[in-house]
Amino acid sequence: MVRWRLITDPGLRGAENMAVDEAVLRAADSAPGAVPTLRVYGWSEPTVSIGYLQKALPLLSSGLPVVRRITGGRAVLHDRELTYSIVAGTEEEPFAGGITGAYSFISRCIMEALKEAGVKAEFARATGNPGGKDACFHTPSRYEVLVDGRKLVGSSQRRFKNSFLQHGSILLGIDKGMNSLVFGPEVVGRMASLSEFSAIGETEFRDSFVRAMSRGLQAEFTVSGLSEKEALLKEELQRTRYEDAGWNISGAAGREAHRDALSPS
Repeated sequence: MVRWRLITDPGLRGAENMAVDEAVLRAADSAPGAVPTLRVYGWSEPTVSIGYLQKALPLLSSGLPVVRRITGGRAVLHDRELTYSIVAGTEEEPFAGGITGAYSFISRCIMEALKEAGVKAEFARATGNPGGKDACFHTPSRYEVLVDGRKLVGSSQRRFKNSFLQHGSILLGIDKGMNSLVFGPEVVGRMASLSEFSAIGETEFRDSFVRAMSRGLQAEFTVSGLSEKEALLKEELQRTRYEDAGWNISGAAGREAHRDALSPS
C-alpha cells in the first residue's frame, strides 16, 4: 500500500476552492516525492468555473459568480455535485502514462464507485466536436464518464514539471433551469446525474468514491488538512488571483487592464 493524503472540505466559495487546488499543486511541484493528495469537496453557492483560456464574457449574463480555473477545458456550473481533485507526481504510477493515462485511470475508479451505487457507466471513446459551445457537459472528451449516452462526469487537468492536478465534477443532480440560463437549453439533454439512476445519498457516494480510489491506487489514505505552506499559499492565491475580477473575467492578460480601469484618474 502506498501513502496518500485525503482532504475532505465542506462547501466553499469558488475562489477558495480554486485557490486550495492550485496551492496543493504548486506545493507538490516544488517538493518532488511529496505524498499525493485526493481532495473531495463541494460549493457553498452555485458557481460557474471557466477554463484557463476560456472567454468569460458570454457567461456573465446569468449573474452567478464566475471563477477562472488553472486547468483547461470549458465552463461548468457547480451546484449539485461531488467535486474531486487529485495532485500527484507526473512520473508516479499509475499516472506515468501522461494526460490520457491519468484520465482513463481516474475515470475507471469513478466508474467503480458508480457501479457500487448500481449505476452502469461507460467511457466516452472519442472526443466530440464542441461546436463552439461554452459548456463542459455539452460534449464528452475521451475517457470521460457517460451514463445512458450522456455525460455524468466532467474533468480537467493541468501539468507542471513534477506534478499534475486533475479535478472534476460528478453530477449528483441537475438544476435544469439554471443550466439552461447559463448555457442554453440544449445542454440539459446531454447531461446525466447520479440521482436519475440511484437513490444513494451524497455522503454514502462520497465514501464509495474514496473506497474506489483507495482500491484502484492500492493506497492507504490519511485524513489531513493543508500544510502551513499550502495554507499560506492558498490565502495569497485567493486574494491575488481568484478574488481578482481581472483574472476571472480576462485571465492573466486582463488583470492589469482591469486594475488600471479601477484606479482613480
